[in-house]
Amino acid sequence: MTKDSSFDAIKKIKLENDVSAGNLVDCMPVKVQQTQTDLSVLDNLATEHPRLLVQSKDLGAFKARLKSNPGYCKFDAFLTDSTNKYLETEPFTEPKPYPPETVEKASLWRPYWRQMYVDCQMAFNASRNLSIAGIILEDEAMIAQAKAWTLQLASYDPAGVTSRAYNDEAAFRVIAAMTWGYDWLYDRFSADERATIKASIITRLEEIMHHLEVTIDLLANPLNSHGVRCISSVIVPTCIALYNEYPKARQYIEYALTYYAEHYPPWGGEDGAWAEGPDYWNTQMAFLGEAFDLLKSYTGIDMFNKAFYKNTGDFILYCMPVHSKRASFCDQSSIGDFPGLKLAYNIRHFAGVNNRPEYIWYYNQLKARDTDAHTKFYNYGWWDFGYDDLRFEYLWSDMPEVAPSNEPLLKVFPITGWAAFHSNMLERGKHVHMVYKCSPFGSISHSHGDQNAFTLHAFGDTLAAATGYYGGFGVDMHLKWRRQTFSKNLPLFGGKGQYAENRASKFAGHQERYCIEAGGHISDFDSDADVPFVEGDATASYQFFNPDLQSYKRKIWFVKGKLFVMRDTAMLESPQDLTWLLHTTFQTETGEKAFKIVGDKALLEVTFINSSSADIESIERVEGFGEVDPAEYEGLDIHRHVAATFKAKKEHDILTLLVPAKIDGAKVDVSYKLVDGVLQLTVDGEQVSVHL
Repeated sequence: MTKDSSFDAIKKIKLENDVSAGNLVDCMPVKVQQTQTDLSVLDNLATEHPRLLVQSKDLGAFKARLKSNPGYCKFDAFLTDSTNKYLETEPFTEPKPYPPETVEKASLWRPYWRQMYVDCQMAFNASRNLSIAGIILEDEAMIAQAKAWTLQLASYDPAGVTSRAYNDEAAFRVIAAMTWGYDWLYDRFSADERATIKASIITRLEEIMHHLEVTIDLLANPLNSHGVRCISSVIVPTCIALYNEYPKARQYIEYALTYYAEHYPPWGGEDGAWAEGPDYWNTQMAFLGEAFDLLKSYTGIDMFNKAFYKNTGDFILYCMPVHSKRASFCDQSSIGDFPGLKLAYNIRHFAGVNNRPEYIWYYNQLKARDTDAHTKFYNYGWWDFGYDDLRFEYLWSDMPEVAPSNEPLLKVFPITGWAAFHSNMLERGKHVHMVYKCSPFGSISHSHGDQNAFTLHAFGDTLAAATGYYGGFGVDMHLKWRRQTFSKNLPLFGGKGQYAENRASKFAGHQERYCIEAGGHISDFDSDADVPFVEGDATASYQFFNPDLQSYKRKIWFVKGKLFVMRDTAMLESPQDLTWLLHTTFQTETGEKAFKIVGDKALLEVTFINSSSADIESIERVEGFGEVDPAEYEGLDIHRHVAATFKAKKEHDILTLLVPAKIDGAKVDVSYKLVDGVLQLTVDGEQVSVHL
């Protein structure tokens, strides 16, 4: 394949993933809260520069405060950590296309794609940070270097490898970098230089707006994640910088404001959860939060005026707990690590927006632990924490932390279909938690075929885990393992799981709406009961591949903050076997009616305790990632799971006891008996009844 043909091939692959999935509005599972925005404020906006973050009228006051206090808004750290390193760095030349031999397989070209956007992120940081620092400090050397970076980026071909059509991640960073340089250095460029930069920005802006309005038709296809991000990462800052200088800038800002008021967030309801999971919440809220900050600073419009924004920090606090790894759901670039530092910065932002000091506790926990965040690609390719500190300190008020509850609790996000049980949340060595998902969004986009799935973490180990690795969207590990039900802590019926196909899998007849139609929902819960519980109905999730399934529900109780009871009930038109799966990164031990996960610090005993135990045909230990290309996990640990197979029946009713314990500590003393539909437990000498 020639370089020219490989260039076109990559654009074709990207277009196949980018084009509109058809009108999904009629099958959207959550109704978006709509608000009104007074667009008349756009009539009288300032025309001076800068406009991004610090306004021209406020620049003098910022400089004065900085002279009396070099640490004002953590500006000293912004210089030391995020700016000075670019003074001696030559602006990057335009990236090269991916090698032709990589085009045929996503796992081969993905590393080049990632390196390209990482380089463009560095260029973005350099242009923005040097521009801000140079103007505020009146440092001519910084200003000259900032100009050089901005002009170099303007020389890149807008239709080339950093175009949205070839690598949108690179494109977002290049246009944003030029935008900050154009805004802050406006008076330092010659008229010709300004015209060159402006022309490049506008060309790229129009490509992105055409993508939003025509290619994907975002208002009819609001679940296009990258389309949504176009608005926050590109449209808002660019059109602020070009306001009153490009006739369409106001039109595009009105598009953005209208979209946010009427169509956002498409991935969650008023409960604040995010269907795509914590990592994609992280990305969306990072760009959205900055866009809202820039809009408020320039226009005075406050877009944080929906119930979602009041509650969304709770989603991270409870569903991406500080002490755990592999304990949440959906696509995660950070899978296998503790929650990433950017989550801490985002949740701190919502502490400022909503005066929630428990979010500061979360921030402090991650900040103290993640001391090497700069070494991880999902940070240095995306975020600049020195700039984040500057923006937060300038626009929001910090506050002392207040720790969340350490008592046993159940937090439910019923609209979006997530829930989390916690006990001893503040101490990693004592913390027990389960994260659970049964979402009406099904497997759309970055979600997986995992309705009614759970993860379980105890005493420092994630024992029932999300397994596999992150190699990028569309690689084997993604399509043939991570998205599929057989990689989840879920049952299979007749060996079949939930619908989790997508365009990249090339499944015949695939439609995006099938992913949503394969959704579940939380059918019942009680977070105030003596024994809190949550129940989910995932029937529809399985029916594409298994129309004989008439019903499948899972109910989970949390007993005294110490153990879990789980009931799986299913009805089928014809007898089918059921394979009950539990995945882990640790060693497993199996018996006839029970098995055990043995971690580094903790263990999990799993026992089938009702009459279904007589139906067990086998409990097997399995290793590996199925049909995933071994090259994608070469040199990495192999994960494993336990598969308990129950004989074919038309009705399954499986009651399971899951008891975690410290390896070197006292075990929970538990006994049980079933009497007339009531599970009578004795837990460390205390009587507890679970009404089934």
